[in-house]
Amino acid sequence: MTPQSTLLDLLSRFSRLKGREAVRFDNGFRHWVWSYRDFHHHVAGFARHLSEQGLGRGDRLLLWCENRPEWLAAFWGCLARGVQVVPVDYRFSPGLVGRIQQEVGARLLVYGSEVQPSALDLPALPAAAMRELVAEQLDAIEARPDDVVQIVYTSGTTGRPRGVVHRHANLCSNLAPIASEIERYRHWARPFQPIRLLSLLPLSHVFGQAVALYVPPLLGGAAVFMSDLHPQSVIRVIRQHRVSVWSGVPRMLEGLRQEVARQLPPGEVPALGRGWSGALRRWWAYRRVHRRFGWKFWSFVVGGAPVPGDLERFWSRLGFAVIQGYGLTETSPVVAVNHPFDARLGSIGRAIAGQEVRLAPDGEILVRGESVATEFLGGEAPSGTRLEDGWLHTGDLGELGEDGSIYFRGRKKDLIVTAAGLNVFPQDVEQALRQSKGVRDCTVVGIGEEGSRVHAALILEEGAEAESAVREANRRLEPHQRIQGWTLWPELDFPRTASTFKVRRAEVARRIAGRPGEAPASGSRDPVEAALQALGAGTPPAGERLDQDLGLTSLDRVELLSRLEDRFSVRLDESRFADLETLEDLRREVEGARRSGSLPDPDRQPLTFPGWAGRLPVRWLRGLFREVLFLPAQRRLVRVRAEGLENLAAVQPPVLLAANHASHLDTPAVLAALPRRWRGRMAPAMRQEYFAAHFQPEAHPWKARWRTTLKYLLACGLFQGYPLPQRLGGIRGALEFTGRLVQRGACPLIFPEGIRSADGTLAPFRQGVGLMALRLAVPVVPVRIEGTLRIWPKQERRPVRKGEAVVRFGRPLDLSGCQDPTEAAALVEQAVRGL
Repeated sequence: MTPQSTLLDLLSRFSRLKGREAVRFDNGFRHWVWSYRDFHHHVAGFARHLSEQGLGRGDRLLLWCENRPEWLAAFWGCLARGVQVVPVDYRFSPGLVGRIQQEVGARLLVYGSEVQPSALDLPALPAAAMRELVAEQLDAIEARPDDVVQIVYTSGTTGRPRGVVHRHANLCSNLAPIASEIERYRHWARPFQPIRLLSLLPLSHVFGQAVALYVPPLLGGAAVFMSDLHPQSVIRVIRQHRVSVWSGVPRMLEGLRQEVARQLPPGEVPALGRGWSGALRRWWAYRRVHRRFGWKFWSFVVGGAPVPGDLERFWSRLGFAVIQGYGLTETSPVVAVNHPFDARLGSIGRAIAGQEVRLAPDGEILVRGESVATEFLGGEAPSGTRLEDGWLHTGDLGELGEDGSIYFRGRKKDLIVTAAGLNVFPQDVEQALRQSKGVRDCTVVGIGEEGSRVHAALILEEGAEAESAVREANRRLEPHQRIQGWTLWPELDFPRTASTFKVRRAEVARRIAGRPGEAPASGSRDPVEAALQALGAGTPPAGERLDQDLGLTSLDRVELLSRLEDRFSVRLDESRFADLETLEDLRREVEGARRSGSLPDPDRQPLTFPGWAGRLPVRWLRGLFREVLFLPAQRRLVRVRAEGLENLAAVQPPVLLAANHASHLDTPAVLAALPRRWRGRMAPAMRQEYFAAHFQPEAHPWKARWRTTLKYLLACGLFQGYPLPQRLGGIRGALEFTGRLVQRGACPLIFPEGIRSADGTLAPFRQGVGLMALRLAVPVVPVRIEGTLRIWPKQERRPVRKGEAVVRFGRPLDLSGCQDPTEAAALVEQAVRGL
C-alpha cells in the first residue's frame, strides 16, 4: 500500500470500493446502509454545499452531533475543501459548546437530533438534511501534510477546555503502521467481508474516530453505529447486522458481561485450555453465548480506560478476543495496541511503529513521535499532560515488560502516597473490592492529610454489609494497600465523564471530604432526576405524580424508559413501568431492576406482533381479496373521491400517512383512495385496547376471546393492520415493529388524535406521530377524511346510509429539522387542519 501523506489519499479509496458497504446506522426502529459509492456522493454533495456557503481552506466548522453516517460525510467533506473540523461531544452543555465556538470562530454548525443548537449564534445545518446533499463529482482541493484537519477538545467537565490541533501529518503517521499491518492480513479477510465494526464511542473522541473513520476503508469493511446502548440492544445489533468487531470502553463491556452472565452458571468462568484445542473447547462449551452474538462476531476492541483483569479473563475464557489499546488525544491517538493474534493478558499492548515510549523515573509514561500534536488552543493541559523536550508527559503510570508490552498502572494524579511513603494504585484496591460479595461498584480515593489515607466509596447490593466487604478485600491486599475507611455512596452511580464513562475521582473525593464540588454535567446528582430533567420535566417532590403533575405522556415515558435503561444498563418491564405514579415509585423500580439483574416479570406476557402478515403468500392473498372482493363491495356503500393524488406522485414510499379519525370507515376510505401501487403498502395501526380479549384472554369469557381473536387475525391478514397500544405497556415494541414495516417499504396509517371524533371536530394530535416521523426518518403525508361520519356515526354499531366520502392528500412533510416530537406533531396537525 502506498504511504499516505494526507487523509485525502484514504478518501480516494471510496470511489474504488464502489458498491461495497461503507456504513450502516441502526436507531432502534430501522436501519440505513450506505455503500462506498453512496458515501462518496454524500461527501461530494456536502463539499459542494461548503463551497456554495463560501467556506474553504482555513475556515472552521463546528460538528455537534451524535454518531450517524452524516457525521462521517461532514468530516470527509470538510477535508475535501480544507475546512477545519471542530467535533464536540453531543452531550456537552450548550454553554460549553458556546465557549468553544467563540474560541475557534466556527462559521457553520452541523448538529444532530440529540442537541439544542438554538443557544449558538451561527448558521446551522441539521445532520438529517444532509441526506439531500448529493453530487457525482468530488471537487477536492490539494491538501498538504501540515494542513490542519481538526481541533479536538479534550476537557469538558471542569475548568476551561483545551483544543488539540491535529494535522494531516499527525494522523497519517499514526495510521501508517496500522494500515501496513492490515495489508498483511488482507487476503485472509476476504472470505469474511463485509467486515463490520460496531463503534459505540462518540466520533468526537479520537479513539472512536480511529475505529470508525479510518480502519473500515482500510479493511474494505463497514462502520456500524447505533443509538441505543443498552446491552440487549447491542447484542441484537451485533447478531442482526452480522458484526465482527465491537469497540467501546470498559464500562460498556462490563454491561455486556452482566447481560451474558445470566446465561452462565454462577461463579467464575473456568479456563478450558490454550491454543487451538482450547479455543475449540471454549467455542463448544459456550456455544449458546456465541449463537446469541452471531457466529461472525469474535472480538472486543477496548480503549479509553484500562480493562479490569477479571473482565478481560471473563470474555477471553468464553472464546472472544479482547484487544486493549492505549492512546491520547495528543498522540492522534494510538500509542500502543495489542496485536489481535498475539494479545498479552493485562497489557495495553506494544508501542506501534513510529512511537517512542519510555518511563520517567517515577513510572510516568512518556511518548515521542510524529503523531504527537504540538499545537493547542486555550485552556491548560488536561490531567497533567504536557510537552517537554519533545516528549509528551502523559500523566499515566505504567510498567514495561521484557517483550516491550506496556502495563497501565493508573493516573499519576490518582496515585495515593501513604504516610509511610508507599505507593497505592487505586485500581489494585478496587479489583480486590469487586471480588467481595455484595459490592456492585466501588471507587478508591485518597483523603485526609495530603490524600494519604486509602478510602473506598461503595455501592452495595441490597442486604450487603460494607464492613464485611472491606474486611474480605483487605485480606487480599498488602498491608500498605489496605482500606482505612469507607463511605456508602448515596446515589445509584458515581459521577462520570461524558464520553469514556471514567469515574471522576476528584469529585468523589471532594464530596466524601465534605468540600464543595461541581455537580455532574447532567444538572442533578440523582441520575433518575437527571433523566427527567433531560425530558424538560423538571424534578418533582417525592410524592408528586409523574403524569398529572409533570405532564408525562406515554411517549414521554418511552423516552424516560430508554434513558434509564441506557444509564443503568438494565431492561425495565414496560407494563410495570406504565403503572408507576410517583418519583419514589420510579426510583424503586430502577433500583429493583438493578438488584434483580433487569429480568422482566415472567408472569407478564410480551406483546407479539403479526410478522406473518408480511410473508409473500399472505401478501398475495391480501391483494387478491382487496381487489376482487373488498373494494368492489365497499364501493356499493361508499363512493370515495380522492383529491391531491399529485402530492403522492412527488414522494416515494415508505411514508407515514397521518389522518383525522371519525368513523370505522376511515381506513377503508383511505385504502380505496390510494393509487393501486400504494394500496399494498398501507399498514393501518389499530388500537390494541380494541382487541383486549385477544391480548388478555384470562380476563374475558371464551366467546369474547374467540370473536376478538378472529377479528384481530382478519385485520392483520387482510388489511396488514398491527396493534398500537395507547398506554406505555408494549408501545416500544409497537414502535419497533412499525420500524420493521417501514424498513420493508410499508406505509403505516396512523390516527394521531388517538380517538374517534363524535362530531368531526379535530382533536389535538398526540406526540406519537412526531416520534415516529423523527425516529423512522420518513416523510409524513397529511390526510383529511370527510363524509365517513355521516355514513357510519360513532354511536352506531353499523353504517346507517350510503354516501360519498372525500379523502384529501396533502403535501409530504419533511420533519427532519424538528427538535422534538411535540414540534413535529404540531406541524402535522396544522397540515391536516389546513386540508
